[in-house]
Formats: sequence, C-alpha cells, structure tokens
Amino acid sequence: MTESVIGLLESREAAQRVRSALIEAGCDKNSVVLFGAEAGDGLAEELADRGLEMQRARQYAGAVMRGGIVVAAEAEKADEALAMMNRFELKAPEELLGGGETVERAQSIEEQLHVGKQQVTGGKRLVTSITEREVEKPVTLHEEEVEVERSREGRRLSPDEADQAFREETVELTATSERPVVSKEARVTGEVALRKRAVERREVVRDTVRRQDVDVETIKEQPKAGKNPRA
Repeated sequence: MTESVIGLLESREAAQRVRSALIEAGCDKNSVVLFGAEAGDGLAEELADRGLEMQRARQYAGAVMRGGIVVAAEAEKADEALAMMNRFELKAPEELLGGGETVERAQSIEEQLHVGKQQVTGGKRLVTSITEREVEKPVTLHEEEVEVERSREGRRLSPDEADQAFREETVELTATSERPVVSKEARVTGEVALRKRAVERREVVRDTVRRQDVDVETIKEQPKAGKNPRA
C-alpha cells in the first residue's frame, strides 16, 4: 500500500535534487511529480486528493504561486521517503507566502519494537567409535607325546633270526594334540535412537525503545549587547 509524501522547495533545482534522491531510494520515477505555477488553480484539489487538509493544500498552492515547487511522491515506505525529503531544505508555505513569519520545526520521534521469527537448525548427532581391549579366556588342551625308548640287549640271534632281522622297514607312531582355535562373534549390546518432535514455546522478548518529545520553553528577554535602553 502506497502513501503520499509532499514537500515544498524554494526552487525547481532543489526540487529536482529531491526527486532524484527519492528515485534512488526506490520510489517509482513516474510517481514522483513536481508541481509549479503551471499547475494552476487545480493544485489545491490535487494536494487534497493526496491527503492534505484543504486549508493546508491551499497554503501550499499559494506558496507555489509565489515561486515555490511542490514535490509529491507515492511511496510504499512513506516514513523512509519523508526522512529522505527532510534531508533537504524543505520550506513551510508560510515562509514563501510572506508576512514576516519564520517557522522552525522539531520532530517528535518514537521507536516501535517489532519482533519477528527466524528459523535456525540444530540437533544431535550419533557418532560411533571403535575401541579395542585384550580379553583372556582359559582353555584346557589335550596333548599326546611320542617318546623314544632305547635299551641294550645281549641276546644272540640264530642264523634264521638274523636273516629275518636284517630288513628295511619304517615304524610310525602318531600322536594327537589340541591347539586353540579363536573365533569372534559380534553381538548387539544396545541401541541409541534419535527422535524429532515438534513443540511450541512462548518467549517474551524485551528491548528498549527510544522516544523523543518536543517541549516548548519561553526564552527570558534580555537586552541585546551594545545597545543601551532608552531613558
């Protein structure tokens, strides 16, 4: 939604500078219009349609007839556009209408606190790690041993026994022994699961906002330096 912002400048050159600044600030160039004396008698109604009270619109129109230039713009962010215009030397209609009146202004300003929301990502991560440890487990093994026994004998062999005794042969005796065999088996001993659930929580945001008020004070009359009061 757009709103109208209106300012009065003393010359067309100053008004052109304000128009350029508003366009650079984001206003559509077709919505920033300059009104000079050529606007004629319909200027007051035009400014009233843009939001000015009719009495104030007539004052602006009268100031334009005295040589002033009105800058009017349609802006979605009217506060920012008005702040941009206030950087220049805006005039009050009374300053151009004459009458010896000079207007000085001070603004009342108040900050408003706006609280929004921003999505952030967090959570927990499961990381597995492997460690090693030595394990001892006793086992009983059966083992057979082959022993060699030698003995000396003095028995005399007969010729027939001698013929049978001298022959080549192989004599074997095997022994059975047990050796440890190691095997490993993996077993699941536990499980850790991550589960996500949505919850709502209410949080009160506190901050400080500033406010600027304008107070009117009366300046005590003092004689000007270098002049003596008349008797």
